[in-house]
Amino acid sequence: MAITHETPITMKHGALPLAGIDVAILVGGLGTRLRGVVDDVPKPLAPVLGRPFLFYLLDMLALRGARSVTLCSGYMAGFVMEKTGTEWLGMPIHHSVENEPMGTAGALALARNYLQSERVLVLNGDTWLEPDFKAFAAAAEDSDFCIAGATVPDASRYGMLESDASGRLFSFAEKTQAATSGTINAGMYLITQNLLASLPVEPLSLEHQVLPGLTLEQRVKVFPTDSPFLDIGTPESFRIAGEFFAAHNCLLKSGRKNDSLTP
Repeated sequence: MAITHETPITMKHGALPLAGIDVAILVGGLGTRLRGVVDDVPKPLAPVLGRPFLFYLLDMLALRGARSVTLCSGYMAGFVMEKTGTEWLGMPIHHSVENEPMGTAGALALARNYLQSERVLVLNGDTWLEPDFKAFAAAAEDSDFCIAGATVPDASRYGMLESDASGRLFSFAEKTQAATSGTINAGMYLITQNLLASLPVEPLSLEHQVLPGLTLEQRVKVFPTDSPFLDIGTPESFRIAGEFFAAHNCLLKSGRKNDSLTP
């Protein structure tokens, strides 16, 4: 059966890798590095092959059986709400809007009433990664915070994750000038309800203020994945997004209509 905009997902959810999982997508950033390339829309709605980047993420999550998605927005939040609505292929969409910049951890704390699954999947709205979600969940079972780690040929722009044989994260290597391959933080996490409940509703960075302490307490694991990874946060990476999607078969045929930003 062809899936269309009007057709909810009706496959048996027990067979889908994100069944029962609530998802938070962080879409509140200003996208300052893309200014001059994409000026009139929030960065997650930047067009790739005629469709907003965020739409591809929503396709993937709905077709993998996610229970719900909450969009944590700030900049141009009304525009995000208008273009995404309240459901996507039968998957409920909630909107959590910050009135001031809250940082990644503060944005999650603000949205937690919508995030009720035992573990919550968190992802950045400007990156693409599609790991083996069932294996990711299994790897996260004995940690409060599990990072999907993408292996890239040049990790110098990101810095590298360093973990032990059990996957426990012990340090972040700083960014370097020299190009070297390595495993990076791909901006996708599985976190527990206990951790989510501990985050204060105030401006706070997950990456810079929460993760270092959790790492010292040995509460963070890394799940390495060979999934293709894309970050559209710079003009250079944004320009290759269409080629990337085509090359890695990321163009999911959701059948949605009226997917462009224009009527």
